[in-house]
Amino acid sequence: MEGPTPQVAAEKVYGPKGGAVALFYCRDPEVLLSGPAGTGKSRAALEKLNLLAIKYPGFRGLLVRKTRESLLQSALVTFETEVLVPTQARYFSGKGEWRYRNGSVIVTGGLDRVSKIMSSEYDVIYVQEATEITEDEWEHLTTRLRHSASAYQQIMGCCNPAGPNHWLKKRAEAGRLTLISSTHEDNPILFDEKTRTYTPAGLAYLAKLDALTGV
Repeated sequence: MEGPTPQVAAEKVYGPKGGAVALFYCRDPEVLLSGPAGTGKSRAALEKLNLLAIKYPGFRGLLVRKTRESLLQSALVTFETEVLVPTQARYFSGKGEWRYRNGSVIVTGGLDRVSKIMSSEYDVIYVQEATEITEDEWEHLTTRLRHSASAYQQIMGCCNPAGPNHWLKKRAEAGRLTLISSTHEDNPILFDEKTRTYTPAGLAYLAKLDALTGV
C-alpha cells in the first residue's frame, strides 16, 4: 500500500559543514561519522543518501539500524520531515521502501529482520548508530554492495564516540575504515558560523550535555 507524501516544513535548507562536508565528498568503501549528540550526523548521512538517489537513476540505497522499531522512531522521522521534499519520493509500507521518480529506491529495515534486507543488492548502505551492531553484521552488510547504478559503492555509519577498544575504532586504526569527526560547530542550529559563537539554543543544549554523567 502506498503511504502518504511526506509533510515537510515550509523551509528546507541544508548546508553541510565540517565533518558533514567530508562525508559528502568521501567515496571510500567504508566511512564512519563520529561525534557527540547534536552535531547533525544522521541528517548529513540522510541528505547524502537522498542526494545520491536523485543524482543516479536506478540507485539502490539501504537505510538500516539494529532494529526496525528503533529506525522508525529516529532516522525515518528525520528523513520524512527534514530531508525529502513533497512529490520527491513515495513510501510503500508493504515493501518498507521509498521509490523515486527516476527509478531509485531507498530500502529501510532493521537487522532484527535480516532476511528482508539481505536478499537484495545496494549501491550505498547507511547504518544509523553503528556502535549498536557487531563487526560481523557490518561485514555481512558490505557483501550486499553489489549494485552498479552509482559511481561508487559505500557503507557509511554514524555514531556517538565509544570506547577506544570498540571494533569500529580498531577497524579505523587498521586502515579499513575512514573515520570522520563531527563537532557541535557543524550544526548551524547550535553554532553561528558568522559570529563564531554558540546560539542560545546551542548554549542551552550544551548545558544539558554537561549535566550528564558517564561517557
